[in-house]
Amino acid sequence: MSSQKLPILLTALLLRAASGAAQTHALPTPPPPDPDYQQVSVPVPRAVALVVDVTKVLFSRETAAEKLQALIDRRRTRSERRDQSLTIHVPKNKLTRTLGLVE
Repeated sequence: MSSQKLPILLTALLLRAASGAAQTHALPTPPPPDPDYQQVSVPVPRAVALVVDVTKVLFSRETAAEKLQALIDRRRTRSERRDQSLTIHVPKNKLTRTLGLVE
């Protein structure tokens, strides 16, 4: 092997090792659910689910092209699952227990 190719090969080897190391980092775990709140899933009409999806995408921090793709993906997954429900976080207090919203 010539001495001219050695620095190039070493640089390529270091870049490859660095990219492999970057992919091995674990994703952070989601925080545990708050014990003072309960998640309630409520079935809603399709139009309400569409409005919720659009507002969530519009207020996200993505670029315009990413927002459009995110909206298309959200609607596609809802259509495939046929799930038109919303998840709401309800506080566990005396009023919501009296109304029967939480256990």
